[in-house]
Amino acid sequence: MKDIKTVIFDLGGVYFTDGTKGAIDIISKRWNIDPVLVADVFKGKIGTAYRENQISHEEFWRQAKETLGISAPMDELAQIWLNGYVPIEGTVDIIKELKENGYEIIYLSDNVQERIDYLEEKYHFLQYFESGVFSHIVGVRKPNPKIYQLALEEASNPAENCVYIDDKPNLLEEADKLGMSTIAFVNPDETRKKLRELGVKLSEKSIEER
Repeated sequence: MKDIKTVIFDLGGVYFTDGTKGAIDIISKRWNIDPVLVADVFKGKIGTAYRENQISHEEFWRQAKETLGISAPMDELAQIWLNGYVPIEGTVDIIKELKENGYEIIYLSDNVQERIDYLEEKYHFLQYFESGVFSHIVGVRKPNPKIYQLALEEASNPAENCVYIDDKPNLLEEADKLGMSTIAFVNPDETRKKLRELGVKLSEKSIEER
């Protein structure tokens, strides 16, 4: 059984609902745009440049509006994206229990400063993490191996004592290569079960039972 001491969480899709997925759906339907094109704006070259802090908030939305042919105000589009991120109660419960049991909690997230500022002001989520890595601060995003190494440098424990949780299985591969245990997030109860299988001290009860 693993001796897990540090638990590293992705944010969007694990701690928060997948706001990017929601924004793609809303924007594609509201402005009748192919969702594949919208997804490419958020997840492709323009989105990567924004998440790696190569372009500003304003420049990202200028390019996004130009690419999508949307004349709506930048703030309206930004708010659609921000509103899609809501804490997943079961994940928050897991993190609180992990902290009570003495585990180190770290985040590893492709993100932008504007979104972090908004979510921190609204939900005060950073209080649950000892430290972490944001792509817009370090200038690289997943699955670049460097960002996983930077996360390990933030941890107080070596890779073999760390587990990384992400909702996108392809983003777990580099963590595996570095020696971390990994969990593909599906829902909080399944994640709780998988953490317990690794020897992590958590209760067995699901959120409905607690």
